[in-house]
Amino acid sequence: MADYTAEDLIAVIDDLTDARLTHYIRIRAVQPMISAQGTRFREVDRARVELLCNLSDCYGLDDDALSLVMSLLDEMHGLRGEVQALMQALAREPDDARRRISARIREVRTPDGSPDRH
Repeated sequence: MADYTAEDLIAVIDDLTDARLTHYIRIRAVQPMISAQGTRFREVDRARVELLCNLSDCYGLDDDALSLVMSLLDEMHGLRGEVQALMQALAREPDDARRRISARIREVRTPDGSPDRH
């Protein structure tokens, strides 16, 4: 796991300045770790800051829109973990249980009997 200082991030991300990074932290779009060595950023923080710069520069998103996008991404990431855990739990069930659950999922997704398009 990479560990970055603010200076490291500014060096590796085009168009990132100290003021811009401070702004992203202030609007809580990125939350660095505070350690005995000072403020540190993880690899995921580097990716978030890079995305924030791109969304700001390429799409002109304001602070509210940036916060919304990052919140939705965080929520999607959490849901992805939940689905992975569910799939792992389901894989441990007997074949008959997996078939029953798969049938129930199809029923729920297509309650009117129409073909599932997904």
